[in-house]
Amino acid sequence: MRVLGLCCIGIVALGLTVNFTVGQESSIEITPIAHNLNNPRGVAIMEDGQLLVVEAGMGSDTPDNVVGSGRILQLSDNNNDGDFDDEGERTVRLDAQPSYNSLAVFRTGHDEPFGLSDIMILGRDRVFFTLDNPFAEAGRNTGGEGYYGDVGIFVLNTQRIGATKVIARSATLNSFTYDPERGQFYVTESGYNRIMSADLDGNAEIIAELPMLAHGQQPVPAGITLDPTTGDLLIALFSGFVNDYYETQMGFFPGDARIMRLDPDTGILTDEITGLTTAIDVAVDEEGNIFVVELTTTWETRPMPYDFDLFDETQPPDPGGYARFTGRVTMYPADGEPIILADGLDAPTNVTYHDNALYISTALGTPNRSVLSHRGITQIEGILYKITGF
Repeated sequence: MRVLGLCCIGIVALGLTVNFTVGQESSIEITPIAHNLNNPRGVAIMEDGQLLVVEAGMGSDTPDNVVGSGRILQLSDNNNDGDFDDEGERTVRLDAQPSYNSLAVFRTGHDEPFGLSDIMILGRDRVFFTLDNPFAEAGRNTGGEGYYGDVGIFVLNTQRIGATKVIARSATLNSFTYDPERGQFYVTESGYNRIMSADLDGNAEIIAELPMLAHGQQPVPAGITLDPTTGDLLIALFSGFVNDYYETQMGFFPGDARIMRLDPDTGILTDEITGLTTAIDVAVDEEGNIFVVELTTTWETRPMPYDFDLFDETQPPDPGGYARFTGRVTMYPADGEPIILADGLDAPTNVTYHDNALYISTALGTPNRSVLSHRGITQIEGILYKITGF
Protein backbone atom coordinates (compact mmCIF):
# COMPACT_ATOMS: atom_id res chain seq x y z
CA MET A 1 0.00 0.00 0.00
CA ARG A 2 1.26 3.46 -0.91
CA VAL A 3 0.68 6.38 1.42
CA LEU A 4 0.68 9.99 0.23
CA GLY A 5 4.06 11.53 0.98
CA LEU A 6 5.06 14.33 -1.34
CA CYS A 7 7.74 16.90 -1.79
CA CYS A 8 7.38 19.83 -4.16
CA ILE A 9 10.17 22.12 -5.30
CA GLY A 10 8.04 24.94 -6.67
CA ILE A 11 8.94 24.97 -10.36
CA VAL A 12 6.57 26.98 -12.54
CA ALA A 13 5.07 24.91 -15.35
CA LEU A 14 7.24 25.22 -18.42
CA GLY A 15 6.18 27.70 -21.06
CA LEU A 16 3.06 28.91 -19.21
CA THR A 17 2.11 32.03 -17.33
CA VAL A 18 -0.44 30.23 -15.14
CA ASN A 19 0.34 29.61 -11.49
CA PHE A 20 0.80 25.87 -11.57
CA THR A 21 3.43 24.14 -9.55
CA VAL A 22 5.03 20.96 -10.81
CA GLY A 23 6.97 18.38 -8.90
CA GLN A 24 10.39 16.84 -8.95
CA GLU A 25 10.66 16.43 -12.75
CA SER A 26 11.85 19.63 -14.48
CA SER A 27 10.81 18.24 -17.88
CA ILE A 28 7.09 18.27 -17.02
CA GLU A 29 5.01 20.50 -19.30
CA ILE A 30 1.41 21.53 -18.65
CA THR A 31 -0.30 22.90 -21.75
CA PRO A 32 -3.86 24.25 -22.00
CA ILE A 33 -5.24 22.80 -25.23
CA ALA A 34 -8.92 23.83 -25.13
CA HIS A 35 -10.56 26.79 -23.39
CA ASN A 36 -14.16 27.89 -22.73
CA LEU A 37 -15.59 24.40 -22.26
CA ASN A 38 -18.77 23.92 -20.24
CA ASN A 39 -17.78 21.49 -17.49
CA PRO A 40 -15.51 19.15 -19.47
CA ARG A 41 -15.39 15.60 -18.13
CA GLY A 42 -14.15 12.43 -19.84
CA VAL A 43 -11.81 12.46 -22.85
CA ALA A 44 -11.19 9.81 -25.51
CA ILE A 45 -8.49 9.90 -28.17
CA MET A 46 -9.28 8.81 -31.70
CA GLU A 47 -6.83 6.90 -33.93
CA ASP A 48 -6.03 10.02 -35.96
CA GLY A 49 -5.33 12.12 -32.85
CA GLN A 50 -8.65 13.93 -32.68
CA LEU A 51 -10.24 14.14 -29.23
CA LEU A 52 -13.75 13.40 -28.05
CA VAL A 53 -14.76 15.36 -24.95
CA VAL A 54 -17.98 15.18 -22.96
CA GLU A 55 -19.30 18.39 -21.43
CA ALA A 56 -21.63 18.14 -18.45
CA GLY A 57 -23.03 21.50 -19.52
CA MET A 58 -24.46 24.50 -17.67
CA GLY A 59 -26.34 22.55 -15.01
CA SER A 60 -29.53 24.57 -15.54
CA ASP A 61 -32.08 21.77 -16.01
CA THR A 62 -35.00 21.51 -13.59
CA PRO A 63 -37.95 19.10 -13.56
CA ASP A 64 -40.12 21.74 -15.21
CA ASN A 65 -37.51 23.04 -17.65
CA VAL A 66 -35.17 20.46 -19.15
CA VAL A 67 -33.10 22.51 -21.60
CA GLY A 68 -30.21 20.10 -22.10
CA SER A 69 -26.82 21.83 -22.47
CA GLY A 70 -24.61 18.74 -22.25
CA ARG A 71 -22.61 17.88 -25.38
CA ILE A 72 -20.05 15.58 -26.93
CA LEU A 73 -17.45 17.53 -28.88
CA GLN A 74 -14.96 16.28 -31.45
CA LEU A 75 -11.79 18.39 -31.34
CA SER A 76 -9.51 18.64 -34.39
CA ASP A 77 -6.24 20.60 -34.46
CA ASN A 78 -6.67 21.68 -38.08
CA ASN A 79 -3.81 24.20 -38.11
CA ASN A 80 -1.43 22.03 -36.04
CA ASP A 81 -0.78 24.73 -33.45
CA GLY A 82 -1.22 22.37 -30.51
CA ASP A 83 -4.63 23.54 -29.33
CA PHE A 84 -8.30 23.22 -30.24
CA ASP A 85 -9.36 26.85 -29.79
CA ASP A 86 -9.46 28.02 -33.39
CA GLU A 87 -12.50 28.41 -35.60
CA GLY A 88 -13.70 25.16 -37.13
CA GLU A 89 -11.78 22.93 -34.71
CA ARG A 90 -14.84 21.82 -32.70
CA THR A 91 -17.63 19.64 -34.07
CA VAL A 92 -20.69 18.76 -32.02
CA ARG A 93 -21.24 15.00 -32.18
CA LEU A 94 -24.19 15.02 -29.76
CA ASP A 95 -25.97 17.94 -28.15
CA ALA A 96 -29.03 18.89 -26.06
CA GLN A 97 -28.12 16.35 -23.38
CA PRO A 98 -29.38 16.62 -19.78
CA SER A 99 -27.44 18.93 -17.46
CA TYR A 100 -28.49 19.47 -13.86
CA ASN A 101 -26.83 20.88 -10.74
CA SER A 102 -26.58 18.89 -7.53
CA LEU A 103 -26.99 22.09 -5.49
CA ALA A 104 -30.54 22.55 -6.72
CA VAL A 105 -31.54 18.90 -7.13
CA PHE A 106 -29.89 17.16 -4.17
CA ARG A 107 -29.06 20.14 -1.92
CA THR A 108 -25.41 19.21 -1.57
CA GLY A 109 -24.18 22.72 -0.79
CA HIS A 110 -21.81 22.41 -3.78
CA ASP A 111 -21.97 23.91 -7.27
CA GLU A 112 -21.72 20.67 -9.27
CA PRO A 113 -23.24 20.31 -12.77
CA PHE A 114 -23.83 16.70 -13.85
CA GLY A 115 -25.16 14.77 -16.83
CA LEU A 116 -22.61 13.41 -19.28
CA SER A 117 -19.57 12.17 -17.40
CA ASP A 118 -17.30 9.69 -19.21
CA ILE A 119 -16.50 8.48 -22.71
CA MET A 120 -14.51 5.75 -24.45
CA ILE A 121 -13.89 4.35 -27.91
CA LEU A 122 -14.03 0.60 -28.56
CA GLY A 123 -12.69 -0.80 -31.80
CA ARG A 124 -12.28 1.76 -34.55
CA ASP A 125 -15.24 4.02 -33.98
CA ARG A 126 -17.78 2.72 -31.45
CA VAL A 127 -18.21 5.58 -28.99
CA PHE A 128 -19.70 4.80 -25.57
CA PHE A 129 -20.56 7.33 -22.87
CA THR A 130 -22.28 7.54 -19.49
CA LEU A 131 -25.28 9.80 -18.86
CA ASP A 132 -27.22 10.74 -15.75
CA ASN A 133 -30.65 12.25 -16.46
CA PRO A 134 -32.77 12.47 -13.30
CA PHE A 135 -35.65 14.21 -15.07
CA ALA A 136 -36.25 11.83 -17.97
CA GLU A 137 -39.39 10.49 -16.35
CA ALA A 138 -39.99 13.59 -14.23
CA GLY A 139 -41.46 11.72 -11.30
CA ARG A 140 -41.05 11.42 -7.58
CA ASN A 141 -40.10 8.19 -5.90
CA THR A 142 -42.51 6.41 -3.55
CA GLY A 143 -41.08 8.22 -0.56
CA GLY A 144 -41.96 11.57 -2.09
CA GLU A 145 -38.35 12.79 -2.16
CA GLY A 146 -35.92 12.89 -5.05
CA TYR A 147 -36.38 12.29 -8.75
CA TYR A 148 -35.87 9.15 -10.77
CA GLY A 149 -34.77 9.25 -14.35
CA ASP A 150 -32.67 7.88 -17.16
CA VAL A 151 -29.20 6.65 -16.18
CA GLY A 152 -26.92 4.34 -18.08
CA ILE A 153 -24.31 3.65 -20.74
CA PHE A 154 -25.10 4.78 -24.28
CA VAL A 155 -23.46 4.34 -27.69
CA LEU A 156 -23.41 6.98 -30.40
CA ASN A 157 -25.38 5.87 -33.41
CA THR A 158 -23.24 5.18 -36.47
CA GLN A 159 -25.31 7.64 -38.53
CA ARG A 160 -24.16 10.34 -36.07
CA ILE A 161 -27.76 11.04 -35.16
CA GLY A 162 -28.51 10.52 -31.49
CA ALA A 163 -27.50 7.61 -29.29
CA THR A 164 -28.82 4.26 -28.11
CA LYS A 165 -28.93 3.05 -24.52
CA VAL A 166 -26.89 -0.11 -23.95
CA ILE A 167 -27.12 -0.50 -20.18
CA ALA A 168 -29.82 1.00 -17.93
CA ARG A 169 -29.21 1.74 -14.24
CA SER A 170 -30.83 3.76 -11.47
CA ALA A 171 -27.82 5.41 -9.82
CA THR A 172 -25.33 7.98 -11.06
CA LEU A 173 -22.54 6.46 -13.17
CA ASN A 174 -19.53 8.74 -12.78
CA SER A 175 -16.92 6.65 -14.57
CA PHE A 176 -16.41 3.42 -16.50
CA THR A 177 -13.70 1.32 -18.07
CA TYR A 178 -13.62 -1.73 -20.34
CA ASP A 179 -11.64 -4.97 -20.18
CA PRO A 180 -11.36 -6.55 -23.64
CA GLU A 181 -10.08 -9.82 -22.18
CA ARG A 182 -13.16 -10.32 -20.02
CA GLY A 183 -15.50 -8.51 -22.43
CA GLN A 184 -16.86 -6.42 -19.54
CA PHE A 185 -17.54 -2.81 -18.68
CA TYR A 186 -16.75 -1.90 -15.09
CA VAL A 187 -18.74 1.03 -13.77
CA THR A 188 -18.86 3.18 -10.63
CA GLU A 189 -22.39 3.48 -9.24
CA SER A 190 -21.67 6.45 -7.02
CA GLY A 191 -25.22 6.74 -5.70
CA TYR A 192 -24.97 3.27 -4.16
CA ASN A 193 -21.22 3.16 -3.33
CA ARG A 194 -20.62 0.06 -5.40
CA ILE A 195 -18.96 -1.29 -8.54
CA MET A 196 -20.89 -2.95 -11.36
CA SER A 197 -19.82 -5.15 -14.25
CA ALA A 198 -21.82 -5.28 -17.48
CA ASP A 199 -21.46 -6.77 -20.95
CA LEU A 200 -22.35 -5.34 -24.35
CA ASP A 201 -25.71 -7.12 -24.23
CA GLY A 202 -26.73 -5.09 -21.20
CA ASN A 203 -26.38 -7.83 -18.59
CA ALA A 204 -25.22 -6.24 -15.32
CA GLU A 205 -23.99 -7.54 -11.97
CA ILE A 206 -22.81 -5.89 -8.75
CA ILE A 207 -19.28 -7.10 -8.00
CA ALA A 208 -18.25 -4.97 -5.01
CA GLU A 209 -19.85 -3.00 -2.20
CA LEU A 210 -17.40 -0.37 -1.02
CA PRO A 211 -16.52 0.01 2.69
CA MET A 212 -17.24 3.19 4.63
CA LEU A 213 -14.28 5.51 5.09
CA ALA A 214 -12.92 7.01 8.30
CA HIS A 215 -15.10 9.50 10.20
CA GLY A 216 -18.18 7.76 8.80
CA GLN A 217 -17.74 9.08 5.28
CA GLN A 218 -19.60 7.71 2.31
CA PRO A 219 -17.06 5.90 0.06
CA VAL A 220 -18.26 7.56 -3.14
CA PRO A 221 -16.57 5.92 -6.18
CA ALA A 222 -15.76 8.75 -8.57
CA GLY A 223 -13.28 7.16 -10.99
CA ILE A 224 -12.29 3.71 -12.22
CA THR A 225 -9.66 2.30 -14.57
CA LEU A 226 -8.20 -1.05 -15.61
CA ASP A 227 -4.62 -1.82 -14.59
CA PRO A 228 -3.20 -3.48 -17.73
CA THR A 229 -0.30 -4.96 -15.79
CA THR A 230 -2.50 -7.02 -13.46
CA GLY A 231 -6.07 -7.04 -14.80
CA ASP A 232 -7.22 -5.43 -11.53
CA LEU A 233 -9.42 -2.37 -11.25
CA LEU A 234 -8.29 0.83 -9.56
CA ILE A 235 -11.07 2.87 -7.96
CA ALA A 236 -10.93 6.48 -6.77
CA LEU A 237 -12.97 6.94 -3.59
CA PHE A 238 -13.85 10.60 -3.38
CA SER A 239 -14.65 10.66 0.35
CA GLY A 240 -18.26 11.64 0.52
CA PHE A 241 -20.63 13.24 2.96
CA VAL A 242 -19.86 13.05 6.69
CA ASN A 243 -23.27 12.97 8.33
CA ASP A 244 -22.30 13.60 11.94
CA TYR A 245 -18.91 15.07 12.80
CA TYR A 246 -18.99 16.79 16.18
CA GLU A 247 -22.65 17.67 15.65
CA THR A 248 -22.03 19.22 12.25
CA GLN A 249 -22.07 18.08 8.63
CA MET A 250 -19.20 18.06 6.20
CA GLY A 251 -18.91 17.33 2.47
CA PHE A 252 -15.58 15.51 2.87
CA PHE A 253 -12.68 15.09 5.27
CA PRO A 254 -9.08 15.73 4.15
CA GLY A 255 -6.84 12.66 4.23
CA ASP A 256 -9.58 10.04 4.12
CA ALA A 257 -9.96 9.60 0.37
CA ARG A 258 -8.06 6.75 -1.25
CA ILE A 259 -7.42 4.59 -4.29
CA MET A 260 -8.52 0.98 -3.87
CA ARG A 261 -7.56 -2.06 -5.92
CA LEU A 262 -10.27 -4.56 -6.83
CA ASP A 263 -9.80 -8.05 -8.23
CA PRO A 264 -12.91 -8.32 -10.42
CA ASP A 265 -12.82 -12.14 -10.35
CA THR A 266 -12.69 -12.56 -6.57
CA GLY A 267 -14.19 -9.27 -5.41
CA ILE A 268 -11.27 -8.71 -3.03
CA LEU A 269 -10.64 -5.03 -2.22
CA THR A 270 -7.32 -3.68 -0.93
CA ASP A 271 -5.96 -0.21 -0.28
CA GLU A 272 -3.58 0.99 -2.98
CA ILE A 273 -3.01 4.68 -2.10
CA THR A 274 -4.18 6.41 1.08
CA GLY A 275 -3.94 9.88 2.60
CA LEU A 276 -5.81 11.68 -0.20
CA THR A 277 -8.43 14.42 0.15
CA THR A 278 -10.82 14.25 -2.82
CA ALA A 279 -9.71 11.49 -5.19
CA ILE A 280 -11.98 12.13 -8.16
CA ASP A 281 -10.30 10.12 -10.94
CA VAL A 282 -7.48 7.67 -11.59
CA ALA A 283 -5.53 6.41 -14.59
CA VAL A 284 -2.68 3.94 -15.11
CA ASP A 285 -0.13 3.43 -17.89
CA GLU A 286 1.39 0.33 -19.47
CA GLU A 287 4.13 0.17 -16.82
CA GLY A 288 1.73 0.27 -13.88
CA ASN A 289 2.40 3.92 -12.95
CA ILE A 290 -0.75 5.36 -11.35
CA PHE A 291 -2.03 8.91 -11.88
CA VAL A 292 -4.46 10.40 -9.36
CA VAL A 293 -6.52 13.59 -9.64
CA GLU A 294 -7.77 15.36 -6.51
CA LEU A 295 -10.51 17.94 -6.96
CA THR A 296 -9.10 19.86 -3.99
CA THR A 297 -6.39 19.19 -1.44
CA THR A 298 -7.72 21.30 1.40
CA TRP A 299 -10.78 21.66 3.59
CA GLU A 300 -14.28 22.23 2.31
CA THR A 301 -15.34 25.86 2.02
CA ARG A 302 -18.62 27.10 3.44
CA PRO A 303 -21.49 25.18 1.78
CA MET A 304 -23.64 27.23 -0.57
CA PRO A 305 -27.22 28.12 0.39
CA TYR A 306 -29.62 25.74 -1.32
CA ASP A 307 -31.47 28.64 -2.93
CA PHE A 308 -28.33 30.33 -4.29
CA ASP A 309 -29.07 31.57 -7.81
CA LEU A 310 -26.09 30.28 -9.79
CA PHE A 311 -27.01 32.36 -12.85
CA ASP A 312 -27.60 35.71 -11.13
CA GLU A 313 -24.58 37.92 -11.87
CA THR A 314 -25.40 40.15 -8.90
CA GLN A 315 -24.81 37.31 -6.43
CA PRO A 316 -21.58 37.59 -4.42
CA PRO A 317 -18.65 35.44 -5.61
CA ASP A 318 -18.69 32.05 -3.91
CA PRO A 319 -16.21 29.18 -4.32
CA GLY A 320 -19.07 26.69 -4.57
CA GLY A 321 -18.22 24.37 -1.68
CA TYR A 322 -14.67 23.57 -2.87
CA ALA A 323 -11.59 25.76 -2.53
CA ARG A 324 -10.72 26.91 -6.04
CA PHE A 325 -7.26 26.38 -7.57
CA THR A 326 -6.29 23.70 -5.05
CA GLY A 327 -6.57 20.64 -7.30
CA ARG A 328 -3.66 18.29 -7.87
CA VAL A 329 -2.39 15.60 -10.23
CA THR A 330 0.05 13.12 -8.70
CA MET A 331 1.99 10.27 -10.27
CA TYR A 332 2.64 7.17 -8.17
CA PRO A 333 5.42 5.27 -9.96
CA ALA A 334 5.34 1.50 -9.95
CA ASP A 335 8.72 1.82 -8.18
CA GLY A 336 9.65 5.03 -6.41
CA GLU A 337 8.25 8.02 -4.57
CA PRO A 338 5.17 10.01 -5.60
CA ILE A 339 5.68 12.94 -7.96
CA ILE A 340 3.37 15.97 -8.10
CA LEU A 341 2.77 16.64 -11.78
CA ALA A 342 0.51 19.66 -11.33
CA ASP A 343 -0.71 21.62 -8.31
CA GLY A 344 -3.07 24.57 -8.11
CA LEU A 345 -5.52 23.37 -10.78
CA ASP A 346 -9.06 24.73 -10.60
CA ALA A 347 -11.33 21.86 -9.56
CA PRO A 348 -10.06 19.13 -11.93
CA THR A 349 -12.51 16.28 -12.52
CA ASN A 350 -11.07 13.77 -14.99
CA VAL A 351 -7.79 12.25 -16.16
CA THR A 352 -7.19 10.25 -19.34
CA TYR A 353 -3.86 8.59 -20.13
CA HIS A 354 -2.86 8.07 -23.76
CA ASP A 355 0.50 7.65 -25.46
CA ASN A 356 2.71 9.08 -22.68
CA ALA A 357 0.42 12.04 -22.03
CA LEU A 358 -2.33 12.94 -19.58
CA TYR A 359 -5.47 14.88 -20.45
CA ILE A 360 -6.98 16.76 -17.48
CA SER A 361 -10.47 18.31 -17.42
CA THR A 362 -10.87 21.24 -15.02
CA ALA A 363 -13.27 23.79 -13.53
CA LEU A 364 -16.22 22.00 -11.96
CA GLY A 365 -19.03 24.52 -11.50
CA THR A 366 -21.43 26.82 -13.32
CA PRO A 367 -19.55 28.29 -16.32
CA ASN A 368 -18.69 31.99 -16.05
CA ARG A 369 -19.94 32.25 -12.47
CA SER A 370 -17.78 34.47 -10.24
CA VAL A 371 -15.83 32.63 -7.56
CA LEU A 372 -13.59 33.71 -4.73
CA SER A 373 -10.20 32.14 -4.03
CA HIS A 374 -6.68 33.00 -2.92
CA ARG A 375 -6.26 34.46 -6.42
CA GLY A 376 -9.08 36.93 -5.87
CA ILE A 377 -12.31 37.01 -7.87
CA THR A 378 -12.27 34.98 -11.08
CA GLN A 379 -14.82 33.33 -13.35
CA ILE A 380 -15.21 29.58 -13.81
CA GLU A 381 -13.77 28.52 -17.17
CA GLY A 382 -13.63 24.92 -18.30
CA ILE A 383 -10.13 24.17 -19.63
CA LEU A 384 -8.61 20.95 -20.92
CA TYR A 385 -4.90 20.48 -20.19
CA LYS A 386 -2.28 18.12 -21.56
CA ILE A 387 0.59 17.01 -19.32
CA THR A 388 3.75 15.52 -20.81
CA GLY A 389 7.36 14.91 -19.81
CA PHE A 390 6.73 12.77 -16.73
